[in-house]
Amino acid sequence: MGELDHIRWFLEAIRRRFLLRDLLRWGAFAGSAFLVLLVLLAVSASRMGPAGFWLPLTLLVAGGCVVVALFGGVWRPSRSLRGDRTTRRLVARLRPPLGALGGDIISAIELGQVPPAPGAAPAKEAEISATLVRAFHGRVAEALRPLDPVQLISMRPVVHAAAALLAATLLVLASATVAPQVIGGGLSTLFHRPNRYEGAAVSAKPIVGDVRITYDYPAYTGLASRTIEGSTGDIVAVKGTRVKIETAPLHTSRHAMLLLGEAGESGELPARLAKGVVTAHLLMNESGVYRFWLQPLIGRAVREQRSHHIEVEVDRPPRVEIHGPADRLELPTPRPIEIGFAADDDYGLANVELVFRVDDAPEQRQLLKDAHGARVTQGRTLWDPARLSLSPGARIAYHVEARDRDEVSGAKTGISRTLYVLIARPDETIDNRLERQREVLERLTGDLADRLEIPVRGGGSSNPAGEPSVQEAYLAVHEAEEAHVALLGRLVDDDRRDGSLGKNLRAVLSGMAERLGKLLRGEKEALGKAGVTPGGTAAAAPSRSGRHGFSAAKVEAQREAHIAELEKDVLLLDDLIGRQRLEDLAAMGRELTAAHNRLKDLLNRYAATKDEALRRQLEREVRELRARIAELAQKIATLKSRNEVPDEWRNLPDTKNLAERAKKLDDLLAEGDPAAMSKALEQLGKDLNSLRQMLDENAEGFGAERFPQENRVVADLMKKIGDLEGDERSLAGETQALSEKQEAETDKRLRGQLGDWTRKENEKVDRLRQKLGQLKTGDPESALSEEVERARESTRQLKRLFAERDLAEAKDEADRAAASLDRATEHLDEDDPGRKVGEPSSSSAGGDGNREVGEARALAQEIADDVRKLLPTSEETLTPEERERGRAQAQRQGAIGDRTDEIAREAGKRLGKVPGLERAQEDLRSASQQMRQAAEHLRKSEAKQASGAENNAAERLAKLRDAMQERSMGGSKSQRDPVRIPGADESSAPRAWRQELLDAMKEKAPEHFRDDVRRYYEELVR
Repeated sequence: MGELDHIRWFLEAIRRRFLLRDLLRWGAFAGSAFLVLLVLLAVSASRMGPAGFWLPLTLLVAGGCVVVALFGGVWRPSRSLRGDRTTRRLVARLRPPLGALGGDIISAIELGQVPPAPGAAPAKEAEISATLVRAFHGRVAEALRPLDPVQLISMRPVVHAAAALLAATLLVLASATVAPQVIGGGLSTLFHRPNRYEGAAVSAKPIVGDVRITYDYPAYTGLASRTIEGSTGDIVAVKGTRVKIETAPLHTSRHAMLLLGEAGESGELPARLAKGVVTAHLLMNESGVYRFWLQPLIGRAVREQRSHHIEVEVDRPPRVEIHGPADRLELPTPRPIEIGFAADDDYGLANVELVFRVDDAPEQRQLLKDAHGARVTQGRTLWDPARLSLSPGARIAYHVEARDRDEVSGAKTGISRTLYVLIARPDETIDNRLERQREVLERLTGDLADRLEIPVRGGGSSNPAGEPSVQEAYLAVHEAEEAHVALLGRLVDDDRRDGSLGKNLRAVLSGMAERLGKLLRGEKEALGKAGVTPGGTAAAAPSRSGRHGFSAAKVEAQREAHIAELEKDVLLLDDLIGRQRLEDLAAMGRELTAAHNRLKDLLNRYAATKDEALRRQLEREVRELRARIAELAQKIATLKSRNEVPDEWRNLPDTKNLAERAKKLDDLLAEGDPAAMSKALEQLGKDLNSLRQMLDENAEGFGAERFPQENRVVADLMKKIGDLEGDERSLAGETQALSEKQEAETDKRLRGQLGDWTRKENEKVDRLRQKLGQLKTGDPESALSEEVERARESTRQLKRLFAERDLAEAKDEADRAAASLDRATEHLDEDDPGRKVGEPSSSSAGGDGNREVGEARALAQEIADDVRKLLPTSEETLTPEERERGRAQAQRQGAIGDRTDEIAREAGKRLGKVPGLERAQEDLRSASQQMRQAAEHLRKSEAKQASGAENNAAERLAKLRDAMQERSMGGSKSQRDPVRIPGADESSAPRAWRQELLDAMKEKAPEHFRDDVRRYYEELVR
């Protein structure tokens, strides 16, 4: 390195050392200041909370400190040391004795930078000048060599600044230790960029006025748009609903927004602020909360302290119920099965389907009903499994599915419980059952002949000719008859398990076996305990009249009664067998006419649609019809060849023409000519009707001749019941006219009022529904849950009734909802037994439950009172003459009820022992009860309710009359007759009446009468 370079390096080292010292010193001081300011800002932030200006302010303070550090540590020293002269003065100031050297340093640097001047001295003089400059440079460089820039520039100021920085750091650490929440939270707030929720000031006072909410429901719900004025801002609607929120800020603002989530974590919903109105649109997808956020003209943004709830109502799957003849139904052969179904959905049903599976085969579906958006639907159908490929032992599982119309979350499916049908393996047909009865008949006939052949003797063990003694003869006949009665008993016991005979015939055969068994027990006592020895001889009796010996006198005394009973039973059983044969033929005739009607309906549908599936079904039905005609012909031939009925009842029709017409129909079906098929089917129908009429006349004539007393009693009561039914229907017609007049007058008076009134009441129903939906009932099987569910059902019915403008029934539904909630409150009180009446619940949960149920009850009662106030009174809707007519109808209805009671008492006396009609008295009493209710409604001028009760009573009488007319002694029902739902048609009472009965059934009865009360209500509900 040359002398000049060393001089320059020295000056540069001095400059760098000085710049480094200033930079470190100013940086430490700036850092200390920043830490102190940071602590002050953290304390302020912890007190004020998150705000949007904290991070910019923190960055601004940090930036200011950095600027100060750069100014004092970089820019200012760099500016002061930017020239060599300034550096020389710095060196002279650092080492004052070297002040002259500082001038030499500058001179040396300047001499090294001077270029040769133009027209300079000759080369020799130039060389002398360069030598002098180098010598000068060497002397200056030699003087600088002992000097060290590190020693010349002291770092003591840096140490002082570092101490200040350390003190500031310790201050921060101590503050964070002493007050971690204040300093730690404040520091977090300073360096956190808050969202709008965090950055806004919290207002405990309202910042907006009343909220106006408009609901635009999804199309599938069928609900019209609804606007709620003066709302609190809470939103409750089904998923997919578009909600419009409108309100007015209470302070001048320039920007508005909705913050979603408890802490704004769900995002922001933009709002439009125009003309002092904040408008926001929300699509209901999930539950949550929201708050209004406003930005004033000047100052910090503000948000609400209390949140508004967003509750997405769950669109539940449809509820489906299925009703069948039995949960597990066993059939000897496939037969049509009656299936009842009921489905409901909160926003409307799409369709209801029957789903069935044969063994492990794939599921099959059959549309039962297209609900077209109805919220409640029900019905019945006849499902014929015979159309399936069923083999003996087949197992069919079937249930009902209902789908809703949810287009937002996807259609949901409700499934009923599963029922089963078992196709039994081949077992006895009616012919087999009749053969078993015929066998019993022949055995009992033989017993009767044997008893008639036993001579009347004085007794003794044997006669002189070696013939069996009287004792031996009676013992043999007794044992044989005992075995035959046991055979009859087994026949009855088997029927109790499989039900093949029918309860009427079973009752007759059971009575027969009981009477004969009683006679045999008496005879056994008379015969004594002596029996026949294995060798066939009678064991000797201790004495002729001993206690355990043979008593000829007692045997002879019972002989005539026993023979008379056997004769009566043999004749009765023979008549029963003949009756079953004829009724079986009559039932087949009815089945053939029913099959013809099905064919007629199928043919009309096929002619209209040309559906290939209908054609195949027609083919199956025609083939089955031909098979049934052939079976009928075989049965007729069998009856003619046997002596089971007298000759006058064997005048049966010839089925040859029927078979030919059915074959012709089959041929025309193959040709595909609907017109020719329709003509042939019409001719076949005439022949089938004639056949049915002849078979029915045979069966009825045989029963009238062989069972005259029973037929007279039934015919007499049927006539009286028919007269009652006619009078009741006539009265129901008059009451219906009065009801229509009353309803027309009501509609006239309410015209123009129902629009706004219904809208307001629907809003109340919605609030009631919302409150009931929020009730927590715990165990779904508890009495509390049941009462709340009843109230919910009544609330759902209210919406429908208001839509149908059936205000009378709506009032009753609201009253039922209030009553259910009253009982729910009682159940809540029972769950808190320590609470006295009028005191608050001891548990917060119970207190909330009582309060919520009480609010819902008050709302239900308010709806009922509103309807009651709106409905005009009977004086306003009926003239005095019409009210007087109603009272006269009430008197007539009471008289009909008295006649019904009288006939019920007569039926109890005369029909009590007629098999199959034991319940006629109870049915008549139930009809009388409905008549009395109708009379009470008429006295109150409640024509509509009276009309419903009268129609129900008439229907019950009609069903009883049909049951008496179609009673059967067993075996008369065809194996193709539908399997009906037991009790499904026994009552069509209004829902309100049945609900009152169900409520009454829940009331506790005295222990000793509990079973009787339960049976009473079960019969009454029927």
